[in-house]
This record gives sequence, C-alpha cells and structure tokens, in this order.
Amino acid sequence: MRGIPFAALLLCAATAAADTLTDIRLAVSPLHATVPASATVEVQRFRKAEGRFANQQSNASITVTVVSDATGLQLNFSPELLDGAAREAVERQADPKKPTPLRSAISDFDATSIAESLDFRPALLRLLAIARMQTESRVMWHGGPARLVVMKLTPRLPKEATSIWNVRFSEEKLSLWIGADNIPLAAERLQKGSAGFLFLRGEMSGRESWTFARVTDRLVVTRYESSFHGSGFGQRGEGKTVQIVTMK
Repeated sequence: MRGIPFAALLLCAATAAADTLTDIRLAVSPLHATVPASATVEVQRFRKAEGRFANQQSNASITVTVVSDATGLQLNFSPELLDGAAREAVERQADPKKPTPLRSAISDFDATSIAESLDFRPALLRLLAIARMQTESRVMWHGGPARLVVMKLTPRLPKEATSIWNVRFSEEKLSLWIGADNIPLAAERLQKGSAGFLFLRGEMSGRESWTFARVTDRLVVTRYESSFHGSGFGQRGEGKTVQIVTMK
C-alpha cells in the first residue's frame, strides 16, 4: 500500500488551518454591535519603576459607567471619583513627591479601549489578519469542550529610517480558545523582545489576556488583563492592568 505523499499531508494541514481561521472570521463577522449596550467598567492599575532614573509605585482602581449606542460612547465618572482626584492635586501641591494614582489612572483611561471591549470584532479581525496558524487541539474550557488554536503573529510594522529607536520582537504568539460555534471564548497574546536607543539596549516582555462573551450582536470582553516587565538603561519597570466589564 502506498502512503500519502508528504507534500499532500502538508497541503491538507495548511488547508485545515486556513479553514479554521476562515470559520472564525465568518462566525464573528455578523456581530456588528448595533444593539445599544450599557455596562460598568472597573479598571485596576498598578505601576512600579526603580533604578537609576526613578523609583516610584502607584496602585489605583476606578469604576465608570458606560453606554454605547448609535450616538457613540458615553463615559460617566462619579462625583466621588473626581473629588478624590481633586484632593490628590491639592496634596501634590503641598508635597510634589506625593503620588497621584487616581489622577494618573483617569488620565490613562482609554476610551477607545473601552469601546473595543464592547465591540471586539474589529480588533479580533485585525489580529487574525497578521496571524499564521501553528497548532490546533481539542481542550476543555470551564468544563466544556473547546478548540485551542495557537498562532504566530507577524505585525506589518512600518520601517522608519529616521527613527533612533529599534524594537524587535523575538516572539509574538496568539492563543485562541473557540467554542463549537467558532465564537471565541478567550485569548492570550505573548510578546518578548528588545528595544534599542543608540548604543543602549533593554529587554521587555508582555502578556495580554481576554475573556469573551456574546451579548446580543456584540463580542464583549468581560475581562481583560495586561502585564509587562522591562529592564535596561539602568532602569526596571513593571505594570499590570485588569479591566472587568459587567453588562447591565
């Protein structure tokens, strides 16, 4: 009996990989987020830096209410939160070294990131556009069957000849857990690399994770977590952000 030619096996594997990614795209494409949505968003933020240039640490948690509809995105910061940020400004005026975690967290509050959490379909499709599938396996997810698709990401970064920064990623991987309907259940993105500034070099690593839920015609990120570590130039830094979305 003749075996299946090796080239044919490779072709079958490549076809299966392409079909899986196509199935995911087709499954999420109808989720256009046209139904109005409201939610409570809690963001926990931690930053730490130590070394030659700075030694500081901040930790803050803020909660806002959000409405997304045909008029756009509406964010509501409570009076208590704004009063707390105002008190930090007064304290900072008396003591310039005093940290202002609430003011920093509000300043870093990214409205586009919140909008993306309530409608993750475009962001997911952008990730899949730069993904090359590596493996697919059947796994259990929170007690139910799922498939785990592991992909290598190859971002199409512009090459700027005039830039004095040089960022290289030695590893960039996306893991995607999908259900029987090909709708994503969760995802994880890992990055490792280095950055250069003139003759100085630094190492960095980052992790992002998402937990998804289908709500009406939306792919919602119910939990997002990101963390980073970096060292170089005589400095070390780390940070973590956790965002929890509770739909109303």
